[in-house]
Amino acid sequence: MFKGRSFFGLPPVKELKTVLLTVLALLCLAQPNSAQSIESISGNVVNSSGEVLTGNALILSPQDSTIMAGTSFFEGKFELENLNAQRVLLQLTSLEFRDTYFNLEFEGQTAIDLGDIVVEEASTELEEVVVVSKTPLVQQRPDGSIEVKVANTTLATSTSAQEILSKSPSILVDENNGISIFGKGDAVLFVNGIKVSNERLSTISPSTIDKIEIITNPGPRYDAEGNAVINIKTKRNTEEGSKGMLKNYYSFSDFAGYDNRTNLDFSFKEGSWSVNATYGLLIGNDRWLKTTTRTRDEVGDFFSSDIVLDWLYEQHNFSNYSLGGQYDISDDSYISLEYNGAYEAMGGDQLSDNTIIDDETGSYNSILKMDDLNRKNILNINYSTQIDSLGTTLFIGGQYASYKNDFDNEINESSTIDGTDTSSRIQNTGEGDIQIVSAQLDYTKVYHTSSLEMGGKFSYVNNRSFTDFFDLEDDGTPIIDTELSNNFQYDERVPAAYLNFSKRLNENTNYSFGFRMELTDYTLFTSVDGGAVIEDNYLNVFPNASFDTKLSDKTNIFFTYSSRIRRPSYESLNPFVIYQDEFTSIRGNPNLQPSRIHSFEIGGTHINWNLKMGYTYTIDRMTRAAFQLENESREYVLQSINFDREHAFFATLSKNINLKWWQSINTISVSYNDLIDNTGVFEIRENEPSFYFYSQNSFALRDGFTIYLTGWYLSDLQDGIYLRKNQSTLNLGIEKKFWGDTLKCNLDFNDIFQGIRADGNYRSGTTDIVYGNRFNTNYIRFSVSYNFGRLKKSNYTNKKVGESENQRTQ
Repeated sequence: MFKGRSFFGLPPVKELKTVLLTVLALLCLAQPNSAQSIESISGNVVNSSGEVLTGNALILSPQDSTIMAGTSFFEGKFELENLNAQRVLLQLTSLEFRDTYFNLEFEGQTAIDLGDIVVEEASTELEEVVVVSKTPLVQQRPDGSIEVKVANTTLATSTSAQEILSKSPSILVDENNGISIFGKGDAVLFVNGIKVSNERLSTISPSTIDKIEIITNPGPRYDAEGNAVINIKTKRNTEEGSKGMLKNYYSFSDFAGYDNRTNLDFSFKEGSWSVNATYGLLIGNDRWLKTTTRTRDEVGDFFSSDIVLDWLYEQHNFSNYSLGGQYDISDDSYISLEYNGAYEAMGGDQLSDNTIIDDETGSYNSILKMDDLNRKNILNINYSTQIDSLGTTLFIGGQYASYKNDFDNEINESSTIDGTDTSSRIQNTGEGDIQIVSAQLDYTKVYHTSSLEMGGKFSYVNNRSFTDFFDLEDDGTPIIDTELSNNFQYDERVPAAYLNFSKRLNENTNYSFGFRMELTDYTLFTSVDGGAVIEDNYLNVFPNASFDTKLSDKTNIFFTYSSRIRRPSYESLNPFVIYQDEFTSIRGNPNLQPSRIHSFEIGGTHINWNLKMGYTYTIDRMTRAAFQLENESREYVLQSINFDREHAFFATLSKNINLKWWQSINTISVSYNDLIDNTGVFEIRENEPSFYFYSQNSFALRDGFTIYLTGWYLSDLQDGIYLRKNQSTLNLGIEKKFWGDTLKCNLDFNDIFQGIRADGNYRSGTTDIVYGNRFNTNYIRFSVSYNFGRLKKSNYTNKKVGESENQRTQ
């Protein structure tokens, strides 16, 4: 019967780089090629006297205990089929006996027969069941979306949610272009299924993130904003009692200096009530170095400008905090309230050095003293209930968000022109205030072989801001510059509704189709050029469809289609001036139009190989570039514009390894982009494909040691307009656990060869522009985390189960 139970110096030499990259490549190629999939589980539930019992058999996700499949049994025997999983958690539950759990992992047998399972009757105490298993680092779902594990991986040593995203497969993060998915484009952020902004990232404690979902062709339930969706899922408090974690990170780099982050997370659960609280504090330095060369070499129009911009940030007080509570009305219903906030006080200097050669030679320098304060406050309230035993659910949620920015910067300009020195002082003050209110309702009706999803959402955005520039006299008297100063107001209302129908044709085949409808109504006011009011509204319908089928026990395929929209960010619409140097500024474009997107994907899995291919067609593609101001030979403005359209193709092949001592995810991708410009402003170039390779590895050693090795490489990208040069990174981490999981120490070497950059060139009008960016990515980090608390004894102890409008505030 079966019973339940240097600091070593790392020399940046070619030989070391070659060795490490070769080892990384060999690790990816030397992969076992065996099926690891449980297809069915069966058994016969009896008591100690051999009598058959009645109850339910449930398949739970080892990550978060969500129900994946289930069946009832009335005479002891049960069978669960079509699981297609490497590892599952089986729960047997009934009023006749204590809940019993089995952690089942594939060991060469696709059909697992547990035989007679002896359970303890409800009147007796069941001994504690300890589950020990490992979760794959990355999993691809039948619809092609990807789930990336964060908790208990090398990603968990990151000091921010944005850093976690930058180290995840296929996600690209940079200061200029925001967050995107390789081959797909701009991504929109969600947290636990609720759309948020990039600004919200700094309010999330990185130690609370459990996993990340990368959804490249999202369905109509998600807002139609963006090319793809990144859904950040935080850890759930499911255990009775209290627990917490104190974690400190210290980082140092020659490039930027030091920074230190401290996080404190605490949760408590008693009966139907649960409370979670977090606080994080970041202090220290950061840096961004940007170089730009602009050259015109036409007859009668020679111009050369070499610019070095150096942002030396001083993070005086970067605090993030949250407090949330949940009341479980029943086993299937809850109501929750959560507050998230951030207070970010920034100082430091922005240094600019611009050497210009035209009909005279001049050197222009400026020092901008930063005094910047951001305050972020977000309040969420949610209600969720399961209406019937089939899984019909109702969700009602509301969100209020406030993002406020105040700045008071002093700018000291100096120049030397043909040996003559001059100087001036400028004061730049202003504030931005974005208020967002949204409410949504989601209803899913589940039938035996189908489901119907429907819902609606309404969001309102009010964005008010102003910036004032003052020329300072020698005695400090300010004189306002009315040409550069500006007031801006933007109001937007977006009601939306969606409908989606899903059907299981047979045990192997599923399909779905639906649509989302959004009405955008906005009013924009700017005081630039004497003042202007722009009003518009437009209705869009976004159809979606998907199909997936299992061809065999080892192989499945899928097809998805989605249509989406990419609205301009509020900053890209706002025409007020952001100072860079005496001849360069950033300004919004109030005439910017939203991009409309149609995306197709096809792919599948075979054993532990995943393949996905896609095509995206974008109308009115948005991008940013530098433009010479009319009638100004030296002045340039960085501004977003619409291109006519873009064709983008991509293909991705990945393979996972999930052994007892080695876990690995390896991805290789190729993309081809064709950006079409009908304005005649840009020089058209020959297109070239771009390649992307990613590998994340963890090696479990003896005595609680784990080694992490992560790297990626992105080749040159030539889309017909822009050339973006290659970049890469290689990260090494060492982890040691003490006293189980109570104390954990990590030593990380990030971007060892300083390969992360954002370099490239393009031609705008008659100007050749070459740019380069270097960020604070090459550092050494030491972190220590301590887990504390007292959990109540439970029958099940999870000991080592490997643990839209807001978007546009950027």
